[in-house]
Amino acid sequence: MNSRELTLSAIDGIPERIPFNPFIMHLAAVLVDVDYSKRYCQDAEILANAQIKCARAFGIHHVNVSTDAYREASAWGVKINFDAHTPVPEKGTTLNWQEFESVEEPDLLTAPRIQNRIEAVRLLREKAPDQCVIGWIEAPFAELCCLFDMIEVLKICLRKDWEKIYQKLLNRIVPVQLEFAKLQIEAGADIIGAGDSAISQIGPKRYKTATFEATRKLFKDINKLVPVLYHTCGDNSKVDREGNDMLKLIASTGASIVDIDYQVDLTEAKKKIGNQVCIRGNTDTRFLGNSLYDVDKIEELVVKTLEAGKPNGRYMYAAGCEWPWEPKEVALRNLQIARRLTEKIGKY
Repeated sequence: MNSRELTLSAIDGIPERIPFNPFIMHLAAVLVDVDYSKRYCQDAEILANAQIKCARAFGIHHVNVSTDAYREASAWGVKINFDAHTPVPEKGTTLNWQEFESVEEPDLLTAPRIQNRIEAVRLLREKAPDQCVIGWIEAPFAELCCLFDMIEVLKICLRKDWEKIYQKLLNRIVPVQLEFAKLQIEAGADIIGAGDSAISQIGPKRYKTATFEATRKLFKDINKLVPVLYHTCGDNSKVDREGNDMLKLIASTGASIVDIDYQVDLTEAKKKIGNQVCIRGNTDTRFLGNSLYDVDKIEELVVKTLEAGKPNGRYMYAAGCEWPWEPKEVALRNLQIARRLTEKIGKY
């Protein structure tokens, strides 16, 4: 069973062994010694070669094209600053949601950063045919934040008609996201990842009311073609006073795989949603990138994660979010530890 087959086999059941699928971005650039923002994020061939080198060096069972959250936003007209350690919007260039109706819908076939990502998918499919290739888009709420700035998006919630505003904005945004996903699938993506880094900030009730249906519709349409990996950050284990359960909502979006961050108890998540979706996660990244913690501590944390995730399958090993990349020696040492332990105790 090759890497692609192993990863896909974990989605719906018990694989031969736990796929080793840490989420790698900056570390791939570090491994090939290139500037992340200026070169890795802008040169599809560098990205593809770095992902493949990292996957082969550490036995990772997928490669991915995720770099930053602003690919789609750039197509809509947000200007990107590549001088920081990761691409971010140029100050003052995020859009005004109140004027969004007048903004022309982007042509993804001519949008440079969109085409760059599609090319990265194509190169990964060509250069690593046995790897599982993960394409990437932003999830609907995350895309609102990328286009209009997260603070401005949260301020909308103070208005009486906030639900209608969200829905009107998403009605324009989601079809473009679906088109972007389809273009990556045509280029060779086996899975589409959808990042929702800020979703924990709105809580289960607002998520259910404002963005859940748009997210579910998008994922349903993508799932007709390939599985969806829903990447969620932060503490998404909250249950509000009305019984709205964030984890259950996330698992009900139609995603095939859900990334859960270190703030969520993996054992509880497995009990609550593990029979519904495949879970990926969630060793605490605060330890994995800290030179104060020795080998024994890292081994303890990784084993704890594997033991919590392993029962009944539908699990892939990863950290809570992106694998740390500095200090380099610590990040690489801990990645080796995680790989060794996944191989040692990850068999079914």
